[in-house]
Amino acid sequence: MILLLDTNAFIWSLANVNKLGRRALADISNNKNQVYVSNISLLECAIKIRTGKLKFSVDFAQVDVFLEEANIRQLAFDSWAAEHYIKLPELSWSDPFDAAIIAQARAKHMTLVTSDSKILESTIAGLRTLDSQK
Repeated sequence: MILLLDTNAFIWSLANVNKLGRRALADISNNKNQVYVSNISLLECAIKIRTGKLKFSVDFAQVDVFLEEANIRQLAFDSWAAEHYIKLPELSWSDPFDAAIIAQARAKHMTLVTSDSKILESTIAGLRTLDSQK
């Protein structure tokens, strides 16, 4: 399985808090799965830190070490994702980070690991999700 961590799942993994569900944690930890985090999530974290909206501390000097140790790869927002972003149906909520990460998941045929109820309840064609709290 190819997994893309939404920003919340990435933060919970990084902060080592007990918010990830058993299944999500097992799938993320399974070496047979390929696990990615979007560079869009890193930007979102930086913006939230700067604006004081992130409850968890992110030490960006240690992020690459964490990703390597956790066998999580970074996924660039590329031209293929941009094309899928443009073609994405209008979301019922306005969050450009969600839209960009959804576009990446669809473009790369990944399962998006998220706790965002708006994403989990959406009916976007081609989007596979896994509730990060289960």
